[in-house]
Amino acid sequence: MIRKKWIVLGGAGLTAVAVSALAVASGSKTFRTIAYFTGVAQRPYTQLPTIDYIPINGNNLVNLAMGRDVADTNVPNQVLALTFQCDLSAASLVAYDRTTSNIVGTIANSTSVDFAYNVRTNGVRIVPGQTNEVARFVSRFQIQEVGSATNALLGGFLTVAGRIQIDPATGCPMPVAVALDTDPHDKIFAGKEIPNNEDKDTVKLRVRTGLAHMIGVIDLVAEGTTNTVLVPLGNLSIRYDLPVTAAP
Repeated sequence: MIRKKWIVLGGAGLTAVAVSALAVASGSKTFRTIAYFTGVAQRPYTQLPTIDYIPINGNNLVNLAMGRDVADTNVPNQVLALTFQCDLSAASLVAYDRTTSNIVGTIANSTSVDFAYNVRTNGVRIVPGQTNEVARFVSRFQIQEVGSATNALLGGFLTVAGRIQIDPATGCPMPVAVALDTDPHDKIFAGKEIPNNEDKDTVKLRVRTGLAHMIGVIDLVAEGTTNTVLVPLGNLSIRYDLPVTAAP
């Protein structure tokens, strides 16, 4: 029987071996993130139980978090983003304002992040003499209670699993050219790019930090109606760096 050897496991108990393989990481990074899923909800006010299948994207989540109608298109400068601590100890889904380069709202905060590193010995050399690292992670997020009386996120959770590129010089997540951001396990782990018509971004897709998928439950109120939306499977495309001058 052939057994594969685990090289490095990470999380709250990151080993000294893992630390020595990467630069000491500090600070955080924020990335433009595209999201899309089909939510499953109980249709209200019907005599017979009926399921609604609701397409939801990152813009819809930002709208609810900011107290706007879920389909509002009047504030295109506020977009979904994902922040990571460079040591992968924490992450957050946030609303980011392109105009002010600020994080203006928090959609969900991680309550746990577990991860495993892999050194790409045959990968593209990001820094002379070094190869880029890849981290696979599983993180549990608690959805925050944010918004207005008629349009808001009320709670719930998301479990997010995926992979991200790691800069060996800093230890922080980093974007690379899309053609280089590939992994043979993406199909197995439900990692896929999101078409522009499902969650549009004004910046053409040229670089990407990673791909992820998610499951969970979102409690929300939309146009004054409260409901619970199941997320059987959703996708995240973690893209380019966003500068942050302030955070809430």
